[in-house]
Amino acid sequence: PMWFAARSALALCLCAAAVVSCEGVNTVSSKDNTLAKHPDAQAASPEWTLDEEGLGTWETCDTCEQCILDPLPAGVKPPRPNGGGPGRDPGVVHCKKCLGCSVILTRMKESQPMKAIGKDVKVFSGASGAAVMKGVTAERGNVFVKAWCGLKGNYRQTPRNHPLPTKCEHDGEDIPSSQRRPCQLKGGIFGWSECNFKFLNALDKLAEDANLTAATPRTWTEHVKSFIPWQEGDEAKGVKVDTRMQFYEVAEGASIEALYGGVLDARTMALTKKIPHEDVVRAAVFDLLFSEQDRHGQNVFVSETGRLHVIDNEGAFGPINSMLIPGGQKYEVYRIGYNAVCCGNLPGTEEENCPGKILDASAPEVMIDYRCHAPGRFIGTALPPGLEPFLRRIEKMSAQAVFDHYEMSHLEHAKTLKVRVSDMLDGGFERAMIAQYARQPPGDGKQYGNDFFYGLQPACCGAKEGAHCKVRIAGREEQSFNNLSEEDKLVWPGNEPGREANTLWPGPVEAPHLKRPMGNKLRRVRRFLLGID
Repeated sequence: PMWFAARSALALCLCAAAVVSCEGVNTVSSKDNTLAKHPDAQAASPEWTLDEEGLGTWETCDTCEQCILDPLPAGVKPPRPNGGGPGRDPGVVHCKKCLGCSVILTRMKESQPMKAIGKDVKVFSGASGAAVMKGVTAERGNVFVKAWCGLKGNYRQTPRNHPLPTKCEHDGEDIPSSQRRPCQLKGGIFGWSECNFKFLNALDKLAEDANLTAATPRTWTEHVKSFIPWQEGDEAKGVKVDTRMQFYEVAEGASIEALYGGVLDARTMALTKKIPHEDVVRAAVFDLLFSEQDRHGQNVFVSETGRLHVIDNEGAFGPINSMLIPGGQKYEVYRIGYNAVCCGNLPGTEEENCPGKILDASAPEVMIDYRCHAPGRFIGTALPPGLEPFLRRIEKMSAQAVFDHYEMSHLEHAKTLKVRVSDMLDGGFERAMIAQYARQPPGDGKQYGNDFFYGLQPACCGAKEGAHCKVRIAGREEQSFNNLSEEDKLVWPGNEPGREANTLWPGPVEAPHLKRPMGNKLRRVRRFLLGID
């Protein structure tokens, strides 16, 4: 048959070093590939032909400028460009394009557009030093990919970060299990791999069983066959990737901290009002149940339509410290300012910096307090659907059984979960919250840390709400913001505190970090008024 003759002629034209086109033969190309691809992958996949210069495969190339998800067609000998080239090691095979990648990786951009607020917003990455990249796979389309070690070429997430360790020396896949170090309490540790994977995959399974996967993107581990994105000036550009990495579904939008930029305007207020109240409540329940200790505004994402998700859950199974839940350090920093909460952590001496100044207006993030989104500003036992059966199941299991069933990375995580489950079943959300805060030391306004409690102040659910609540307004936008109706300045008009909320937080409370020593002049006045010589 004609097709057999053409294929035989093509095979004769292949050699070990390269693929050349032959007269009268239709060159195999991306158009002939039958790999089923997600629409995102279709859009990201470059076109190719077998006879083009510089084409190789993941196996035959040492470095590569552009990944291709399409596999090498069956029965075709792998193309292998010659090694070397201008400025390159002759022993290194460099390719322009490479077939057979499992994921196309790209670097994170420094900013992204948000139409809902009419401006570009910052993309935060690099705080932990881990490698975080966007990815595209044939099956799932757009994803995020993360690694804490195992990338070669001195990969740095940002120029200010340390290079990623090329080997996962503590717990790498290639280390015999008997020689691996025990997993640490915390997740997402720089330089670790399998323990981080276990930590995150166990949390994902728990969220699934608790019916809380809508709160956070799903996550899983895969072996990656790819190349580090080709970016001029990057020492690691084009280096082969052959390691296990953590994958995440994409959280649409941008971080709440980037959206606000520290101040409120009419557009960000409108976007805040679009956030579904159940999204915030669900995320707060997720953080309390799984004991999140590092939930700040850079890992709370809001989409163009207002949908809210939490990401980077590597602080789970610790003390409570979430911006969604009042009383912790993350929340208190947005409420009265970092200097007033952590003055001892500022450059200089404690004598110079403490006590820190309490700001006269809060950051807009305080409006993401779960109370602003719960009816009557109280959750109680009205937990998200499907959660109570999960709590009952966990209650009946031993900590060891929970650890084994969910393949957790540390037994203490199961014990922490058991405590939180017991508290929630005993009296609902606020009972569990207050019980945990009773186990955490009071914050003194000096120390930085995740395990402090700062008292439960009334919620601030609008630009201005009573004497205790005032949110910073962007100066350039103040006039247009003031033109909004009073209802448009509130997160949920008409959602006043109910009986339970008024009982729990009737007004501002005193706390150690809010006390300010009197100056000499005030001391003299006080002594005069008291009749003290």
